[in-house]
Amino acid sequence: MSHQAEVWIDVEAARALVRWKSLFAKEVTVRARQLAAESSEPNRVTLAHCQQAVQSVASSLSATLLDGGDRSGDRKIA
Repeated sequence: MSHQAEVWIDVEAARALVRWKSLFAKEVTVRARQLAAESSEPNRVTLAHCQQAVQSVASSLSATLLDGGDRSGDRKIA
């Protein structure tokens, strides 16, 4: 059994991670629905829509965070 070092994360960092995870999930859902609406089956969200949405949202979120934005978690990213 391997021994893991104890790791501490401060409260502000933990809260930011929770906000970003929630924001990412919401934005992926919105973007996947938009992609489905633009497809031949507008009422069916497929895995392909979700994969496309993840790529789009991940790029936007990455740029937002690298620019120092979205400290509150309230800014729309996609």
